[in-house]
Amino acid sequence: MAAPFTDFVVSEVGLVQWAALLVGTLTVSVLLYALRPPLTQKVVLSFIPWIISGSILHVFWQLQEVLQRQLYPEAIAGIFSAPAVYLTTFIPLGIIWIISAMIVPSYEKSNRIAVYIGTAGISVMTPLIGLLLWQGMDEAVAPMEPIWPVLGLIISFVLAFVVYILIGSWRTYVIAEARFVGAFVLFAHTFDGVTTAIGVEQLGAGERSALPRLILDIAGDLPTADLLGTGWLFVTVKVVLASAIVILFADYVSDKPTEGNLMFAIIGAVGLGPAVNNFFLFLLAL
Repeated sequence: MAAPFTDFVVSEVGLVQWAALLVGTLTVSVLLYALRPPLTQKVVLSFIPWIISGSILHVFWQLQEVLQRQLYPEAIAGIFSAPAVYLTTFIPLGIIWIISAMIVPSYEKSNRIAVYIGTAGISVMTPLIGLLLWQGMDEAVAPMEPIWPVLGLIISFVLAFVVYILIGSWRTYVIAEARFVGAFVLFAHTFDGVTTAIGVEQLGAGERSALPRLILDIAGDLPTADLLGTGWLFVTVKVVLASAIVILFADYVSDKPTEGNLMFAIIGAVGLGPAVNNFFLFLLAL
């Protein structure tokens, strides 16, 4: 089973590659800061296809080891390892964001920018998914096994929905203020927790990140380990932490929308990226 998304491999990225990524990220960030384009909840949601695209690009990087051949040119392959792939994805996203902010009239910025970013992201994501599924038919990878990852996706949607409704029933203002970005953060980390649990319990996946491995080890030492396994504790921790963030910072999203939406976008990306990576790894039975 391939290593999870969170297995960072900094050494795979050369100094020139890191320099290019850092300069590109800094340049895009400075331009965005200067332009101050609106960062609404719809804009945050438009980032989702870009996050998925970055995860798929990392899956291709992981596939190289399985297939024993280069899928990326050797000179740039490292920028698709983790954590470099976060910056690799942010740079084109940021460029689209900048261009959109420059060409869209100010009175239409709120919605049109989100549409442009989301459309561009879907245009990148769709062929990447097609290429990945096509690569999954390779003899070294096939047959694909969709049952567990699809089940994990369904469970994550249902669990996140139920938890968000319960939060709203307890504190109505949370959903009113956090709205879409709150749901995004909760689903992203629920999805990460569920896919990790499925990988560990059902597919024999290893967990190399220190904190998740510690949580799984703690669950393994509990009396419930024989009956419930170890993955349930990781799911519980992820859901509780995500719920706490949504509840505690709902006011922040309402009072300071730009800063709050940015914080929720980053937290959501940190959860959704590994979750999508797990999903496609398990789909390809890696």
